[in-house]
Amino acid sequence: MSNANGSINLDVDLSSGVVPISKAASSLAALIKRSQERQQPIVITQKGYPSGVILPVDLFNALRRLAQANPIPLETEAEAEETPAE
Repeated sequence: MSNANGSINLDVDLSSGVVPISKAASSLAALIKRSQERQQPIVITQKGYPSGVILPVDLFNALRRLAQANPIPLETEAEAEETPAE
């Protein structure tokens, strides 16, 4: 789950860590196993755009603990579009 300095590894291997949804649907078990073995997320794309992520459960739990300890208000897309650029 964490690397040598104790931080969480959220790097995505662009050569094998980005998978179209059609391939993900037919090889879900293998993708989950790969994510667990490498302790890295796998990004699932739909029509070429990121639409989901497969995470090992321990990485998900670590992220959830971090989010609960450090809540950050999320703005909606509409709010982001209304904010003027500086």
